[in-house]
Amino acid sequence: MKLFPAAIVVALTTMVALTTGCATVIGDAAIINETPVSVAQTVIIGKTTKADVEAKYGLPSTVSFDSNGSEIWLYGSTAAAADQTPTAHKALEVHFGRDGSANYYLLTEVDPQKRRQTQLAH
Repeated sequence: MKLFPAAIVVALTTMVALTTGCATVIGDAAIINETPVSVAQTVIIGKTTKADVEAKYGLPSTVSFDSNGSEIWLYGSTAAAADQTPTAHKALEVHFGRDGSANYYLLTEVDPQKRRQTQLAH
């Protein structure tokens, strides 16, 4: 019997999915693995631009403006196990001044299993 390449790919994908638990990321996948250190290295106050943030994280889920005229970009994601139990929630908020550079950011991480929330603001 001759196996077609597509059949081999499907078989291997199925084996990997069954052995790894097949986690799912909902929302802005680019931020799910971000840490306070990685965000601090990416979003440099007064230097990082909207183009820099878009290149790293993609377009934001939401864009809004505060009373001072700062543009606020919001990213959010949730990772879930194969049974759809949430394993992590992350949100990144980046504020840009009128000059287009970042002037504030907030990374929020929630661990549903430990019921713990961590925030990093700068």
